Amino acid sequence: MNEAQNVSPAVDLALAFVERVQSGGDIQGLVTEDVQEEELPNRIFASGARRDLAAMRAGVERGKTIFAEQRYRVFRAFGDAAQAVLEIEWTGVLALPLGSLAKGATMRAACAFFFDVREGKIARVRHYDAFDPF
Repeated sequence: MNEAQNVSPAVDLALAFVERVQSGGDIQGLVTEDVQEEELPNRIFASGARRDLAAMRAGVERGKTIFAEQRYRVFRAFGDAAQAVLEIEWTGVLALPLGSLAKGATMRAACAFFFDVREGKIARVRHYDAFDPF
């Protein structure tokens, strides 16, 4: 998954978060109870989306039913003690048909993730997802 170098505690935490999402694991131990996720408008969420912890966890679970496999390839990672930025290529192999895509098709997106860390946990995630046409 990771081709980037870990350069700060926030980067380490952000990479652990991405690994946990990729594996379908529970993110709760990595984030604050009041964590907020903001997904900027994209091909799937035309108006963008905002999620709290419950919605983030539900999204990880929903991903397990939509995708047979998800991979996050990290190209760049940098940050300091309080923030991290990851440049990622996301791919997802569909477990079921989605729109014009057949089961087994691969979706791709170029992503930029921005993490804010408070007291050793992720307090905010903001991401831009540029999906390939589908």
